[in-house]
Amino acid sequence: MLCPEVWNFPSPKVITSYKKRINLEAVTENVELNSFYKSAIITCPDELHTPQHISDILLEDSDYYKVNNCSLDEFLDPIFIHNFVKAGKLYCLTSDTNCIVHNCAAVTPNGILTLHLLEPIYQTLGLEGRKCPHNYYEVKIDLINLKNYEKTRKALRKLHTFSFYISWEPDTDTVCPSSIAKYLCDINLEVTCHSLEVKKVTPDIKSIPTLVDTDIEEMVEWVGMLAHEGDLRPTEGYVSLYCEPECSAPLQSSRISLLIIKGFLTPNILSNVCKSLSDYVVSRDLENYWASISIQSMENSLWQWSPSSPKMFQAHNCSSNIFFCKDGCTLFSIGQLKYS
Repeated sequence: MLCPEVWNFPSPKVITSYKKRINLEAVTENVELNSFYKSAIITCPDELHTPQHISDILLEDSDYYKVNNCSLDEFLDPIFIHNFVKAGKLYCLTSDTNCIVHNCAAVTPNGILTLHLLEPIYQTLGLEGRKCPHNYYEVKIDLINLKNYEKTRKALRKLHTFSFYISWEPDTDTVCPSSIAKYLCDINLEVTCHSLEVKKVTPDIKSIPTLVDTDIEEMVEWVGMLAHEGDLRPTEGYVSLYCEPECSAPLQSSRISLLIIKGFLTPNILSNVCKSLSDYVVSRDLENYWASISIQSMENSLWQWSPSSPKMFQAHNCSSNIFFCKDGCTLFSIGQLKYS
């Protein structure tokens, strides 16, 4: 017989947040609280296809880049700082890393280079940082107001090279976002261009629940089942215990469209989608009409759960589910720490 303590694992830490009847400004603040997202699900009831003006926001000028074997001291170059850090919003995150066991780094639009370093590595650099859980140190370098340039540059050169996902949004429309890719290629770095992956789903449904009298967790789960093309009406209870949300006032339609986007998504793009969805819902005459977007975080990224919590590298899984109605927005966020 197995020792019971072998299977006595602690449950993962789960963080939830539920807000009703908030305005679009509060939604935008929540989206822009963090910088790194990997997917979005846009749901539009009573539609066979996602409205073109909404999908265009996601698909126009949304290419991102992956740069391989890049030394962190490249971000300290005065030309790079002047052309990209000070002249736009730079999103940069180490790829193919696990922040539980690896060193990680990120550059955020505020011009801060954040390092997440194992303690033995940190001790060799001579940089000032703060101690974090699980024997890590965090170092923040302000690229806009860079001090001790030579000392910092020598320290960063001691670290191994990284691969990064990079997206850059220039401050002016006259500059192409791909300029950063050309710059990186010109300094002999390997750069590849990636487009967002798009999948369109038009599920076969009988009714569409509304938010009037439906549990928000059931609504989020229902949208997730649609996105994964799950069986909404399983006949065998031992295979699946899923039940559709009960709703006394469903939408008078059996059409629904979902647009699933995967890649390296920036909060600016997602905020623009939120505004467009909010405007679209107001334009619809269907009673109790709603539309939604569910956004998923990058799992090994710099993350902040709320304005009052610190932003740090965490192995986590977080989704924010935003429902837009004529009387305001509903936000339900749920996250899980993979290692706590």
